[in-house]
Amino acid sequence: MRAALFAACLISSVANAALEVEGTEFVLMENGQTLRSQDLAGSTLDLGNGLAVRILSVQRDADDGDIWWHHFQVQGENGWQDLCEPDREGFSRGFPMVGDFSDDGHYLATPGTMSLTCSSGAQGKCVRFGYAPFKRNGDGVSLAAHYGACLRMVRGDYCGDGVATTRDGTTIDIYDDLGIQRPETGEGFRFEAGWTPDGAVCVHHPRIAEHLDLSAIAVSCPRLAGALGTSCTETRARKLGAVLFNRSR
Repeated sequence: MRAALFAACLISSVANAALEVEGTEFVLMENGQTLRSQDLAGSTLDLGNGLAVRILSVQRDADDGDIWWHHFQVQGENGWQDLCEPDREGFSRGFPMVGDFSDDGHYLATPGTMSLTCSSGAQGKCVRFGYAPFKRNGDGVSLAAHYGACLRMVRGDYCGDGVATTRDGTTIDIYDDLGIQRPETGEGFRFEAGWTPDGAVCVHHPRIAEHLDLSAIAVSCPRLAGALGTSCTETRARKLGAVLFNRSR
């Protein structure tokens, strides 16, 4: 999968150097010096397990100073090629992040692991939305649960089994009770579902009707059978433990 590669250990191409990740930056300790991502532009890093990544450039996000965009390249059959598919703005960009992901789509904050995450995929989009798992809210509570819920929501993964049901380019209205994202009323938008890291807690209507309907959700995800249709409201979703909510057409 080009949008995210995982390494079980962090090993730089410089002997006796320690490579770590803080937020969305690489931090390399070398000969008593601390080098961060911007200092590593133009370098090739050996991440272990045969995975090497070249950093062509590094740029801070204009709206979120905690995000550092990296133009990554990896070795392919025809030489070096971009790791990330272009996002909606046409940029091939991503960042490193502590943790990895299970086969069914759960974010795992596993020590000693990292992922290279792209802005074009759900993993990068959810950080851009303000739900970075390495951040905390004003009360000091980790946003990891909101990040996990966002991954399910962006993909339309109602069952929480890693199966996406959405379509690229589909617009949704995302919001939460923390004030990170606020609802924006749009014509034709209705409450769709409430979300946790394990998928939806209830579903009012499927986002892409051509992909599946409520009866198909009930079959593929029996735990939702009694929480589908008009009985699914924002109030009920909150009672069922949802941390994120969305509206769709």
